[in-house]
Amino acid sequence: MLWFGQPGPGGWNRKCLCAFPLPSGQHPQLSYGFPQVNEVVFGPGESHCATCGEDGSVRVWALASMELVIQFQVLNQSCLCLAWSPRCCGRPEQQRLAAGYGDGSLRIFSVSRTAMELKMHPHPVALTTVTFSTDGQTVLSGDKDGLVAVSHSRTGITFRVVSDHQGAAISTICVTRKETQGHLPPSLAAFCPWDGALLMYVGPGVDKEVIIYDLSQKQVVEKIPLPFFAMSLSLSPGTRLLALGFAECMLRLVDCATGTAQDFAGHNNAVHLCRFTPSARLLFTAACNEILVWEVSGR
Repeated sequence: MLWFGQPGPGGWNRKCLCAFPLPSGQHPQLSYGFPQVNEVVFGPGESHCATCGEDGSVRVWALASMELVIQFQVLNQSCLCLAWSPRCCGRPEQQRLAAGYGDGSLRIFSVSRTAMELKMHPHPVALTTVTFSTDGQTVLSGDKDGLVAVSHSRTGITFRVVSDHQGAAISTICVTRKETQGHLPPSLAAFCPWDGALLMYVGPGVDKEVIIYDLSQKQVVEKIPLPFFAMSLSLSPGTRLLALGFAECMLRLVDCATGTAQDFAGHNNAVHLCRFTPSARLLFTAACNEILVWEVSGR
């Protein structure tokens, strides 16, 4: 049974997705007319919700109109659990659904592209629960035999299996954001290669921004707003480019000549190091134990 309601005068106005007649003598029920619903999850902003059912379907509904907007179907399998990815870096195009099935398979669906992105098989038996990590890069899934698998949501690689609960079905997995235990973002400063009188600074403060300080004028001459507090900073010696790494697994490149910025994804951990090569043709970024090399296009 599934129904949606909104406050109305004197109580609740129920709105069902599909009503069907019941035999006489039974109390009215509201249903969407499909096999048993196993899970309901809500998207960021609560504009949409998603349901999964015994018929192998995953359906996305618009809460304002109560209309079905997307449907993913897997034949001959029941979909037992479902999770909606968290809001990631403010990018709605990254909204995804993780769905667990009776055969132990796990599928990742893109909500914006209405397509299946990935299928993996981390479990030998039926899944009972699934959830995303707070950054959306990892999927944790549990099965009816008590195994918990930790998998990469982009590659599908399962990099850890936890068997401490073996023999008892996993009913719930809950994740939380890693606490910093009061540690502040780092304070970073660098002289501008193209103007030795300018000093760029990022660090903890009221606002997330890059502060440009003119040593000759002894005052702040410009502030560049940032989406997050920066974890790393590097200035290109050949062009007026500023590279910034964030704990949110994102790299930002700022063209200080035009004021434009572009964001890049690729890391799975906090980007704690940015370094332009002396020729300014390459940019090295590091996150945990991985290093990415970026080619800087000429202007």
